[in-house]
Amino acid sequence: MKNRISSACLLPVILVLLTVAVQPVLAGKKDAVPAAQAQTLVWPLPPDKPRVRYVRQYSNNLDIEPRKKRSWVDKMVGNADPNHLELFSKPAGVAIDSRGRVIFASLQNSVVYILDPEAHKVSRLQGGRGIVLQTPLGVTVDSHDNIFVSDPLQHLVFKFDKEGNLLSSLGVSEGMKNPTFMAIDEARRRLYVVDSHLHQVLVYNLDTLQFMDKFGKRGEKKGEFNFPVGIAVAKDGTIAVTDTGSCSVQLFTPDFKFIRRFGQRGTRPGEFTRPKAVAFDKERNIWVVDAAFNNVQIFSDKGVVLMPLGAFGNTPGAFNLPLGIYIDGTDKVYISDQLNHRVQIFQFLGGN
Repeated sequence: MKNRISSACLLPVILVLLTVAVQPVLAGKKDAVPAAQAQTLVWPLPPDKPRVRYVRQYSNNLDIEPRKKRSWVDKMVGNADPNHLELFSKPAGVAIDSRGRVIFASLQNSVVYILDPEAHKVSRLQGGRGIVLQTPLGVTVDSHDNIFVSDPLQHLVFKFDKEGNLLSSLGVSEGMKNPTFMAIDEARRRLYVVDSHLHQVLVYNLDTLQFMDKFGKRGEKKGEFNFPVGIAVAKDGTIAVTDTGSCSVQLFTPDFKFIRRFGQRGTRPGEFTRPKAVAFDKERNIWVVDAAFNNVQIFSDKGVVLMPLGAFGNTPGAFNLPLGIYIDGTDKVYISDQLNHRVQIFQFLGGN
């Protein structure tokens, strides 16, 4: 699907940064870029100062696990290649734990993958105690590396410990219908769960998993939702919620009072067609994934569009139906790229 934002998003060689319709506020002055740095994949292109750098991607188990050598005996007798390739099909929610493990749900494989780059190991969560994950979608991790997984088809959120053991579930008593993405506020010990069919955000005590509160209802007014999907929490407790039906992002205080809304349906910079996941970086910029535009737009905390990242394609930095996003404490950005079956990793270099 071709549109003005997609064609405007910046990808070296085959894609061009939108420099006329929207000058990136993050770009600042046109500082000189060293030759070595200019050869890396960055946004914006030189001579603008780079703000985002491509790091790498994970698309299958052999991107993590060491390849096994096929012995001469195997070759002689015609044994199969011992390296089984497992594609990370349709990755969705993504998060990082304290050990640097990359944790993400695969909608197509009905599994949550745990990638440990240092140990060169891939682990898998598929359920436990007689429960099998069906449509794992959202993933979030607390400070103890407990893993929370939403499963819309089962109308539940599951909690696993850091070793992958199923501990508990939540959502039955609240009549959870379609849990999507989640976020954790460690300071206030809260777990936020977006329910797109209830058009609400459900709030739980992170320690006891007891239901505490909820905010939002279906509607078009401030603080109301129309099929919300994504959620993120800033360090000060500010909550961002993507509202897919109204093609906007709404911000709330930690006590759920409406702050502002930005975005609307459209194809120009700062507008959306299918906003999904959302995340804050260390500078409080807000990154919003748009599955229809196949890009991520970066906004200030006031809702001013700063720059776009990505466009349709399968090259590094391009997307095909992106969905999830997570930004860690070092401003490393993880984006799930569904139909390219990969998680792409970028480094935010700062906007100052």
